[in-house]
Amino acid sequence: MELAAQNFRPTVLMVDDDETLLSSVRRTLGRNFNIVTYNSATMALSWLTKNQGSVDAVITDLMMPDMNGIEFLQQAFLMAPSVPRLLLSGNVSSGALRDAINWGMVSRVLAKPVSPSVLREALNDSISAPLPWRQNRNISSSLVLEALENNQQQIVVQPRVLARDFSIVGGEVLSRFGVLQRRFGLDEIIGACEDHPVINQLTSNVLNLLEQSAQDVQPKLGLPARISVNCSPYSLSNMDFVQFLVQRVLDLRRVNIELEFEITEHNAKVLSGPFIRHARYLKEQGIALLIDDFGTGNNSIQLLRHDFYTGIKLDLGLISRMMTEVLDDSFVEWTVKIAHKLGMSVIAEGVESLDVARKLQKYGVDEMQGYYFCRPTAPADLRVDHLVANAAS
Repeated sequence: MELAAQNFRPTVLMVDDDETLLSSVRRTLGRNFNIVTYNSATMALSWLTKNQGSVDAVITDLMMPDMNGIEFLQQAFLMAPSVPRLLLSGNVSSGALRDAINWGMVSRVLAKPVSPSVLREALNDSISAPLPWRQNRNISSSLVLEALENNQQQIVVQPRVLARDFSIVGGEVLSRFGVLQRRFGLDEIIGACEDHPVINQLTSNVLNLLEQSAQDVQPKLGLPARISVNCSPYSLSNMDFVQFLVQRVLDLRRVNIELEFEITEHNAKVLSGPFIRHARYLKEQGIALLIDDFGTGNNSIQLLRHDFYTGIKLDLGLISRMMTEVLDDSFVEWTVKIAHKLGMSVIAEGVESLDVARKLQKYGVDEMQGYYFCRPTAPADLRVDHLVANAAS
């Protein structure tokens, strides 16, 4: 099953009282973007209130009957501050430019009339513009999309074991990009598209590759095999994509794979209204959500207040430091106690020695994952028959 193509295209909210222009933009740019148009700024704001988590760019005319474009962009900024804002104007005066930058906080001002090619380029640049720390490396969401379209994404699987006896209980599926990783780190690749529609395509590919590998994975990791997959909070802010995930969970259950989704805790969208609503919906569907990289950002404790998470994954850096850093060691012990009081399981990533594994057993961790047990491996090459014996020796 493939997700509808429009969910992989950036969603652009365009507001202009010129219906001819809106119709032209929908027709000429509809293959590149999911264009949502309104000729009323008030109606557009009402739509944005409900869909702030799924929009990727906002573009508006400066002069409209019910509200000027700068005032509209101010309100759009309050609803979706991280979404790029573009302003169209038939009179791009210095005053309009100053107001647009200071009050509308726009990323681009375009003069009317604007050609489809110029508008397309401006939208692509605004949506895909790399963050400052990525500019020297030239990694962007467009480059990741190109790799996906050229079938350069693969998956590997890393088993998870029960802490009490090191028996196999499931695993995590991770992405690899052979060609792209010769130039960039995996964190850079994922980071370049984590808040862009390309991440939906990436996640969809992972699930397709997992389903194709079910015969290799399922017999080795349990019946059913509990497999976790990383999912961006950006993706879970889009209800269409959430519905797609629910269907993929059902598809994979038919081949004895039970999906769990790992949500990175440092992403700001984990605190947004759309994400929280959709996460609760997934819980109602019986789908497990895990807090990934717990202990690395500022949201860790706040996320424990939500009842839709079923477990947490302690960050591998935290685990690697717990043998030498008293603070990290105490934090791990405290986290396990709190999580269990809240009815959540605890999975430790990055376990690389028996000493670390024994300490985690002492603290009551439920599951472990790391090089001590098995490195991430291609599904066809996965061997688990020797893991328990090697881990206990």
